Amino acid sequence: MAGTELPGALMKSPSFQIERVRRHTKDQVERALGKQGTTMREFWILTCVCEHACSQTQLAELLVIDASDMVRLIDSLERHEWVTRDRDPQDRRRQIVTPTKKGIKAQAQLAEAVAAAEDRALDMSTTKQLKSLKKLSQAILQEDEAGKAS
Repeated sequence: MAGTELPGALMKSPSFQIERVRRHTKDQVERALGKQGTTMREFWILTCVCEHACSQTQLAELLVIDASDMVRLIDSLERHEWVTRDRDPQDRRRQIVTPTKKGIKAQAQLAEAVAAAEDRALDMSTTKQLKSLKKLSQAILQEDEAGKAS
């Protein structure tokens, strides 16, 4: 199959194009975070809890991560000493995830590494193309949120 070109129909397919951009960007970000001893999904969780403490269930729903995977990911964040889990005083069944001071500092450093990796992944894009990509992403996310609300 060496030397074979992709079919034109795939090259025109938005889903194929988006998947290619997603994979390329994800690979760059995962590589950068791997050097820091963490993963993209752990970074997402840490970023969320640095904004505001959340229950494990809220995080799983917000980030569309399976609940059993969420437990494993938070276990890893606790091993890094970036987050703590505490029982919710209003509902003892819930675990509230909060960042530690070390976690807040780590999130800021990781955010820089992620931004640099995303820049590398998309460095051949023009400013206009990146603006279009951001507009598309925001429109899709808003549509998803509207769909959840109804």
